[in-house]
Amino acid sequence: MPERYYWQAAPQQASVNMAVELSGDEAHHLTCVMRHKPGSVVTLFDGNGHEFLAEITAARKDRVTLQILETRVVDVEVQRQVTVAVSLPKGDRQKWLVEKLTELGCRRLIPLQTERGVAQCAGRVLERLRRRVIEATKQCNRSRLMQISPEQTMADCVAENVPAFSGDNSSDAAAWIAHPRSEGDLGQCDLSRLMRTALPQRVLVLIGPEGGFTRQEVEQAVALGVQSLDLGASIFRVETAAMMLTAILTAFD
Repeated sequence: MPERYYWQAAPQQASVNMAVELSGDEAHHLTCVMRHKPGSVVTLFDGNGHEFLAEITAARKDRVTLQILETRVVDVEVQRQVTVAVSLPKGDRQKWLVEKLTELGCRRLIPLQTERGVAQCAGRVLERLRRRVIEATKQCNRSRLMQISPEQTMADCVAENVPAFSGDNSSDAAAWIAHPRSEGDLGQCDLSRLMRTALPQRVLVLIGPEGGFTRQEVEQAVALGVQSLDLGASIFRVETAAMMLTAILTAFD
């Protein structure tokens, strides 16, 4: 399979023989890292389910011109729509989290502002994480980019997303907040019971920071329709909990 490059400026309609242009990071990667020359054939993808087989016709280190040879619609996405709202860890751990959630098929990541949060996600940080999504998508052969939303508070996240899980088709949707049973029973579900039930097609999971959600945050979420979920006796790091839940939800798609 030809190497894949993200075509951010792809139009809604792209046709065979159309001349197109790559610039920025993707052009640099294609020419300076992979050292492609005119005549090379690569695959472009728009992050929305379309791929384009294209031949390089001119190449400079910051700009590449290509001619489309073939267009195709690609659907290799996990059908279950998983949204992960998480209080991000610091440094390289958040990059690793984004990369692995992309590989696992998560549809959307929402950085959460929480009382015990240790990292913020705005400006350059958000841009870097979205770039990490592109790199991971290229590597794992997904057809769509995982979306990373701007930061949200717990209240805004639940208010915006939970109504979508409580409509006429609510049996096909669910929202869970990870919280230890030792903190008290809040209508709690656990992983073993989760695995014995038919999993819904639309899922929102909320993962707290290193110190966990506060009791008030959990009560707020539960009051708004989110179910508390016990992950077991072990205390997981933020990225471990997020990846474990995503893997369970996407593996049994």
